[in-house]
Amino acid sequence: MTTNFDNAPLKTLTDAAAKAKDALGLKYRPEVIRDEATAFRIAATTKAGAVILGEGAFWVVCLADAERLAANGYEYAPTPSAND
Repeated sequence: MTTNFDNAPLKTLTDAAAKAKDALGLKYRPEVIRDEATAFRIAATTKAGAVILGEGAFWVVCLADAERLAANGYEYAPTPSAND
């Protein structure tokens, strides 16, 4: 099952990611992805990528930033099963 976030304009989503970067001292701005499958595909092709349930979208981040986000109440996106 693929999950999509289509409600908010992309600028709103990227602004939320930028605010989280500044507020939490993240190393990089999260990559904002609306489609679950795409987010996991991008994370799999990076050296150390994780998918976080961001504000209205999936965020692809490095592992250090994922830990910072998780420590501040964000959740890791559940890995989709092969049957979805």
